[in-house]
Amino acid sequence: MLSFEFLNNADADSENAFCISETFYSYAYFKNRIFSIAAEIKKRGIVHQNIGVFTQNHIDTYASFYAAWITGNAYVPIHHSYPQNRVEDILNQADITFAIGFGNENIKFSQLNYIDSLSLKNSAAFGLEDIYQHKPDDLMYILFTSGSTGKPKGVQICHRNLNAFMEHAYSLEMGLQKGDRYLQMFELSFDLSVVSYALPLQHYGTIYTVSDQNIKYLEIYRLLEEYKLNYAIIVPSVLAMLRPYFEDIDLPELRNVALSGEAVPLKLTEEFQQCCPNAQFHNYYGPTECTIFCTSYKIPRNEIPSLNGIVSIGQATLNQVSKLIREDGSEAANDEKAELYLGGSQVSVGYVKNAEMNAASFLTIDGINFYKTGDLVIQKNDGLLYYLGRIDQQVKIQGYRIELMEVEHLCKQALKTEAAVVAVKDNRGFDNLVLFVKNDHKLDISSALSEVLPKYMTPTRIIELADFPLNDNGKLDRKTLKLSIENEFSNN
Repeated sequence: MLSFEFLNNADADSENAFCISETFYSYAYFKNRIFSIAAEIKKRGIVHQNIGVFTQNHIDTYASFYAAWITGNAYVPIHHSYPQNRVEDILNQADITFAIGFGNENIKFSQLNYIDSLSLKNSAAFGLEDIYQHKPDDLMYILFTSGSTGKPKGVQICHRNLNAFMEHAYSLEMGLQKGDRYLQMFELSFDLSVVSYALPLQHYGTIYTVSDQNIKYLEIYRLLEEYKLNYAIIVPSVLAMLRPYFEDIDLPELRNVALSGEAVPLKLTEEFQQCCPNAQFHNYYGPTECTIFCTSYKIPRNEIPSLNGIVSIGQATLNQVSKLIREDGSEAANDEKAELYLGGSQVSVGYVKNAEMNAASFLTIDGINFYKTGDLVIQKNDGLLYYLGRIDQQVKIQGYRIELMEVEHLCKQALKTEAAVVAVKDNRGFDNLVLFVKNDHKLDISSALSEVLPKYMTPTRIIELADFPLNDNGKLDRKTLKLSIENEFSNN
């Protein structure tokens, strides 16, 4: 379960908890900041509320999360660069009346009871005896993700969800040790950030955060190499940006590499394994609604199980259940494509103030809470699950049902370079495939594609890019790619 033991243990006080922008912060300093912020929350009588935290790459951001928890509250991360209308939407949905910032927010929200954590003096007014004893259904955090309608969805994660996740994280036997050095590359509204700080703190490790002032993938490379990090969770799209440097990358101190947040390409994994001779690789899969990740696969060094060039996502983790469900609601057989349902103690209590979407996305089967992931998956006879893409990324062209990930895989295979495929509707409502490809290839694209793709699966438009756009979490930004070409098709 999630532990606050480091708050009660002075043995590690002199050790470093964080390295942020080249500045180290000890466990003693971090604890002091947590108790200072908690004292201010307690003084204001705030409990059982959702506390907004305007996040930055700052020690007080992380301290605010723990301060919210130990005072019996939940935190809601709000990136300092969010536009005002998005912030207002989050504040209203989550009923936030109290928020914490870090000295340079331009707070324009009159309903907020707001404190600047940088102005807090060290305080002894909150002690270990004041730490709130959580109940299983107490909320821990709400993460707002982008909704298909453009309105952010608030995913509510409670104490029992996070405890279940931490229990299975321990069951993975990652060999984490006191003093290990961990990478934290994620924007704090992305759920992989939670494991990237919570797990190291339970093992008295040091967390190295990625500055948003530098080029992200190069900063990750620098931290891994310069500080000889031992554990890293990395999004594959970021790793792909490092590919040109693989020949020069040698990371013998890296013992654990988790690839997560996206489909994990086989070839990229095999290549990066050569850069990390002593690392155990894992593929972790899971939507925010199921608390960070809920299937895992321990990736071998040879003969990695894959489908369409994507590494297996493995099997459901401790105390979690997976089902593949057909459109008619019946359970699919092995070797049959179907939607993945995930069930168990990690499944969220649902979205904030969104009864319609809760009814559509969450259900109970045989007394177990399940979430409908919207992901198309197949289970082979080896018992492993294989990700095939989003159900909403299936399109019909000339009557054929096409999976975009399959087309993308074949394009990458033919061109031997990075590629992405999106579907765009023209003004008649028909889907058209558009291929974005990195312009480092030496092949005639049309000829190369004709050797691997039937005509109905061949993209009608090919666009060459120097680099692919990534979002704040390092994922390939398919929405930006699609928006860049939609006007051209809507006028045709």
